[in-house]
Amino acid sequence: MRTNDFQGFDFVFTQAVMGMALISLDGTFLKLNSALCDLLGYDETELTTPSPTVRTLLDQIHKFISLGSSLPSTSTDPQRLEVDYFHPTGYRLSLKVSISILSDDIGKPIFYFTQFENKTLIREMETQLQVVKTHLLEKESSFLQLLEELPQPVLITREGIVLYANSAGLQLIHAESLDQVLGLSTMDIVDYSNYEILSERRKKFNTDRTTGSVCYLINCLNNQQKYVDGITLPIIFDGNEAYIGIFKDISEQVLEDERLIQSEKLSTAGQLAAGIAHEIRNPLTAINGFMKLLRSSERMNDKYISIIESELKRIEFIVNELLVLSKPQTTHISKPVDLLSLLEQVTTLMNGQAALKNLKILPVCTDHSIWINGEAYQLKQVFINLLKNAMEAMNHGGNIYIHVQTYDREARISVQDEGCGMTEEQINALGKPFYTTKETGTGLGYMITQNIIHNHGGAISVESILEQGTTFTVSIPTIITPEEPIM
Repeated sequence: MRTNDFQGFDFVFTQAVMGMALISLDGTFLKLNSALCDLLGYDETELTTPSPTVRTLLDQIHKFISLGSSLPSTSTDPQRLEVDYFHPTGYRLSLKVSISILSDDIGKPIFYFTQFENKTLIREMETQLQVVKTHLLEKESSFLQLLEELPQPVLITREGIVLYANSAGLQLIHAESLDQVLGLSTMDIVDYSNYEILSERRKKFNTDRTTGSVCYLINCLNNQQKYVDGITLPIIFDGNEAYIGIFKDISEQVLEDERLIQSEKLSTAGQLAAGIAHEIRNPLTAINGFMKLLRSSERMNDKYISIIESELKRIEFIVNELLVLSKPQTTHISKPVDLLSLLEQVTTLMNGQAALKNLKILPVCTDHSIWINGEAYQLKQVFINLLKNAMEAMNHGGNIYIHVQTYDREARISVQDEGCGMTEEQINALGKPFYTTKETGTGLGYMITQNIIHNHGGAISVESILEQGTTFTVSIPTIITPEEPIM
């Protein structure tokens, strides 16, 4: 910068809010503005005959220029230096000094033009941020150390990608090291059959920022499959939003539940055997009679043949239902189910046992189909259990009513008996394992019934009056079928 260039800046120099000064080549103030006086805490006279503190500041500037950082006279870019300065009040300032050389007309350096910026607040904020960052890193390190000590499997994910798994988590999915799971997608861990559950949870979180508990079928790295139950929560991990999932391996529990259901199904099949034998005997008697008529007839009678075929199909249905009831179900596939058709099949299956006890099952249903989404065999188990309980509560004959109604996308199925009824204490104890009001009962039937209904998104309630009867009401969501208009 030339001297004639600088002369036009004299007004700006004196009026600027930024501290400015001309410093001699040997490191003393030649000229300075009032903003610099305010910044350094001295008047102009005190700065031109500097105190030790100001002298230290000038020495730092002069040393910076002389030790390998001297400015070429042709330079247009100022050199910058950051120094600490102790204000007369004792407060330490962090100053940023910009230094430019001022030359005469022939390019000979005369003095230096300097600008002083107070960066104290910024530096304090940077220091505080660094302290916070260090504190967060320490907390995160402690947090991860805590997770490592947890016996429950833990996975941390962001946008469906695994960022961390503790030792128990690695053991859950049979990973030998953290490197095997870092970057793995949750879609690779959760089984394909549970993708819809995963998708619905993500939609729910995006809508109301909640997730709740969940049960998944997962694929381990050794190709083994497990059932896990867990909960997911949002956290801050590595400075960004992430999600922590805490899980529990419930594979043994699921298998045990399956064994309990199978045990109850076998028990039910055994108890139904007498009724089924009675139910099969009736069509067999009809078939035998019509076969005798056919033998005595001179020509074939299509009506007799049709009746025989109908009775054989009835027997086939009853036998098939008994086989399904006793055979383990290895696959569970939810699909649309016609509720009224399902109840008709259950009623047909139970009519034989009802007849042996002088009971009648009386369905009171609508005349149109009601569709629900579920597993037909499990739902049949529910209504077989409810009808069986109703029969066992009635020792002197009577009627069992099945009422079916719909309310705003919900089907309600009531099984009402005319039996002995239950006390309030007995009702409250229902569903507890091995609690039963029967002499030979296991107490598992109602517990299994509850689990099946809850797994179908429904609920079950009980009303009872002693010596008048009990009503079990199942509520379950309905679905829209292709034939049903969408409002």
